[in-house]
Amino acid sequence: MEMDRRKATFIGIGAQKCASTWLHGVLEQCGDVRVADGKEVDFFSYYFDRGYEWYERVFDAQPEVRHRGEVSPSYFIHPDAPRRAAAYASDLHVFVCLRDPVSRAFSNHLHEVRKGHVTGNNQVFETALENNPLYIEQGRYAHHLARWRDAFPADRIHVFFQEEIYADRAAAARRVTDALDLPALEDFLDRQVNESVRYRNAALGETLWKLGNIARQAGLGRAVETAKSVPGLRHLRAANREGLRDVVPPMRPDTEKRIADLLASEVDKLEHLLGHPVPWPRFRGPHAALKDYRTDKI
Repeated sequence: MEMDRRKATFIGIGAQKCASTWLHGVLEQCGDVRVADGKEVDFFSYYFDRGYEWYERVFDAQPEVRHRGEVSPSYFIHPDAPRRAAAYASDLHVFVCLRDPVSRAFSNHLHEVRKGHVTGNNQVFETALENNPLYIEQGRYAHHLARWRDAFPADRIHVFFQEEIYADRAAAARRVTDALDLPALEDFLDRQVNESVRYRNAALGETLWKLGNIARQAGLGRAVETAKSVPGLRHLRAANREGLRDVVPPMRPDTEKRIADLLASEVDKLEHLLGHPVPWPRFRGPHAALKDYRTDKI
């Protein structure tokens, strides 16, 4: 007798440091959606050998839920993830979040510092570039997205830009629910996530984060956000947090230009792949208005 398959109907694939945590938070608030606990299941990238049963077990949803899925930024650049995901379910909705690739690279660096993966001289971004080639590689958006476009129909791939999300988060949330044919969130809870901070007391920071996450999963997200503003807890959190941008030297202007020059052709290819311009002013050259975004040539 065949087991009751509770298959995923969507995945979020990244890119890393491009509002994928925001996407996960929106999906968590949809009543007819079950999102895998935590984030970053990494099945189609790192744990594919565990099989579909293991993967579907992480959703732990009742059969009547319309949608179930997860968000794993590792999928975007993994060379095997697109074909693995398409073989699993060719009608998956695939959510992609992108941002200015130069800003993304520096945010990636701050993330690695916060995680303790980068120390000493490597906390200087220019040195860290030599230490971690993925800072640049993950910004090759056209190269990586093309593999997903080869594996899935264009209308199943939903591309979001972090800059547009931050400009109107409620409108971006409606795009998510529209893609899944769900009613718009009547009381969309907009919360800050993945701030560029690290904890002075890691144990305390981790405990507060876990308690908040448990409460959100129980449907108490608004209560969590309200609790953050209570004076005693607000001061405790503030005293335990250290802004990474106060610790890590900023990117030098010449480095910023060098990365932009390196990735300019990728951005041009991405615009042609999508059929429209991207909202990143640094890549707006004098001939941008003359580009023909209808061509399939990338």
